[in-house]
Amino acid sequence: MATNSELVDDSSTPPAYDTIFSASPIECDQSSVFSSRRMKNKRTAVLSRIRDIVLGPDFTPSSVVPNVNACAAALPAAEFFKILQKRNIEGHTALYWAIVNNRPQALWALNKFIFISGYYSSVCEDDLRDACMITTNHAIFWQLALGVRSEDTRLRYFLGCPSDRIQVHMYDEPANQFNVVLRIGMFQKRLRAPATSTTGDTKLIYEFVAGGRIWWLRFHMPDFTKGIWCVDIGLCWRSHPARLNAVLVIEAHSRKPGSTAPPEALKIPFSLTDTKFVALAPLKTDHPRPSNITWHIEKELGDWVMHDKTPYVDDEGTLNATLEITLL
Repeated sequence: MATNSELVDDSSTPPAYDTIFSASPIECDQSSVFSSRRMKNKRTAVLSRIRDIVLGPDFTPSSVVPNVNACAAALPAAEFFKILQKRNIEGHTALYWAIVNNRPQALWALNKFIFISGYYSSVCEDDLRDACMITTNHAIFWQLALGVRSEDTRLRYFLGCPSDRIQVHMYDEPANQFNVVLRIGMFQKRLRAPATSTTGDTKLIYEFVAGGRIWWLRFHMPDFTKGIWCVDIGLCWRSHPARLNAVLVIEAHSRKPGSTAPPEALKIPFSLTDTKFVALAPLKTDHPRPSNITWHIEKELGDWVMHDKTPYVDDEGTLNATLEITLL
């Protein structure tokens, strides 16, 4: 009996206080709530500081990097990455405002933390494209690789081909004329490569920013049954319609040793004159496209793409060309 009494007494002894605290589900839930609240407060504080960096009136370039680094250190990397990718500052991303307000120090300091992850969300990329378009900033558009296609990047990598170079120069601002200078490495080899798309269309597409719009220029063979290489020009989504006269001038290089007269450049005009169309507009639009508006202007490029001794690439296989555009 004594043994039973001792067992009863032991079972009635209350456990230690710290044991109750650690085991209590209520306390665990409260701890989780407090942790969530602290994280929310941190996110709010970080977003507020980033907003000041890209929108605040008292912008000090030298303070940008320390402030951005402090923001990044206050949150887990994944949380900071999410904040930068969302339209959470006056309906846009932080990077959008850094471009629009011409604050390159803020742009590159913030972009570094997205670049580490290697990609932009679709929302962020659209916002960046819009920012470059409304500021007509091709340099940043190109540096952010917004017009680069992954399939072409892979092909260049496997071929050991250097990056292409696309530059935009204002030729005559009052006349609204600008030149797009293209340097495309291994031009023939890349076009001749087997098609990777389901349409069977081997193509090289380049995007550039000019005249408050984002344009594209494409080299391709649209119909394999005809075997004709073409080049066409158009506008990217969200760009305003345009009326233009343009000519693509492809440099020619002498292939004959001792030749005194260089061959003439190849000139391919783009114009809507003598057509039923009055302007160019994006293929994808938010509104129905009128019947007198076209989504591209296409011209024949020629069969020289398949010629090994063509004068239209240099000795290294690089195509050098200038697209001269006048907006009407």
